[in-house]
Amino acid sequence: MHLDARQPGVVVPPSFREEAHLVLQYGYDLPILIPDLEVDDVHVRATLSFSRAAQLTVVPWTAVYVISGVDGREVRYTEDIPEDILIAEPPAVRRLQSVPAHPETELAEPLAEALSVRRRRRPQLRLVK
Repeated sequence: MHLDARQPGVVVPPSFREEAHLVLQYGYDLPILIPDLEVDDVHVRATLSFSRAAQLTVVPWTAVYVISGVDGREVRYTEDIPEDILIAEPPAVRRLQSVPAHPETELAEPLAEALSVRRRRRPQLRLVK
C-alpha cells in the first residue's frame, strides 16, 4: 500500500511521519507475521515490523493512493497522489516516481492461481521412522 504519511490520522513510526510516499506491506507470507490485521471502511490497522521491531500502524483510506499486488496489478487513486512526488510530464500523463508502470495486457495466469501457488509452504511436521 502506497500512502502519504503526512495525512491526518496516519500512525507510523516517527521516522516515517513526513514521508509523502511510504510503502507498507501487508500479507500472509511475510517473514514476520501480522498478528492483528484489521481492515474496515475507515482504515487499515495492524502491527507491522520496522527493523524487526513491532509497531502499531493505522492508515486511513484517505491517505492511500496506490494498492499493488504481488502479481503486479494495482489500483491507483490518481486524484489522491501528492503533487510533490509526481514525475514532471505532460498534464495528461501522471506517473509515480517509485511505482513501475505495467503494460495494460492481461497476465498469463489468473490472480487466484498465482496467490495459491505463492501460499504453498514447506511442511512444518515431518514423519520420522
